[in-house]
Amino acid sequence: MSRVIAPRPVGIVGPLTGPRAAYGEWLRRAAQDSALPLVWADDAADPVAAVDAAHRLLAAGAEVVIGHFNSECARAAGALYRAAGVPLLLPAATAADLCQSVGAFRLCASEARQVIVMRDYLMRHSLRIADIWSDGSAYGERLAAALRPHSTPATAEVAICALMGSHVAVAGEIRRRARPGALYLVPDDCVVDEFDALLAGTGASTLCPHATPDFGQCVGLALELVAAAFSRGEPVAAYLDRHADFVHRQYRPADYTLVRRQYPALCENDTRT
Repeated sequence: MSRVIAPRPVGIVGPLTGPRAAYGEWLRRAAQDSALPLVWADDAADPVAAVDAAHRLLAAGAEVVIGHFNSECARAAGALYRAAGVPLLLPAATAADLCQSVGAFRLCASEARQVIVMRDYLMRHSLRIADIWSDGSAYGERLAAALRPHSTPATAEVAICALMGSHVAVAGEIRRRARPGALYLVPDDCVVDEFDALLAGTGASTLCPHATPDFGQCVGLALELVAAAFSRGEPVAAYLDRHADFVHRQYRPADYTLVRRQYPALCENDTRT
């Protein structure tokens, strides 16, 4: 009688604690129904902690790792996975270079695509970026720098502010500015319930690129792809390298949809574009 050999565990890692823990909760919900053997690690959205988390996952024998929602965590830990021959699947880390620099497979769209979607929307709706603010993080600085060359012409009818960085920092800046009725362009990091709660009562409106599939769906998709590779007895990296939906390790159907959200005192409206 042949014996079915159980696969080695699948590492799941993200900000389970710390200021980005709202994304850790999203990660937990997305992975909770998986039948795969999972081993969890917390990177606290901190690159130093991410390296420690990577060492723990590798020591636990993880055959593949899904996670590191923060790009700088993925960059720091990804070098360790690559050296160990363990594929890394990114459901939310958007820095454009990660597929090449650490050999990761990305399920979400990249920051480069995010900027294009923002730019195209602004041009279609005659909106002009009058002010670009960053929280100083690598993520915020990359997006702010990428938006500057794509600013819309000065003849555009309406000026808006672009606020780039973590959802907590962006919400704090909107509250600090205290400009009811203002429209802000914010990044994909702000697609989380905690951001909406932080903006309640501000009277502000935001334009935010929502990942499609969203980050939770990307986690589910990553788990499905890993399970498919295991069921075929194939190495995960080899299976994904020849998968029709991946080009240069980037998931082709991934994109963004810009969503306008309003935050009046006691209600909330969505207008999808």
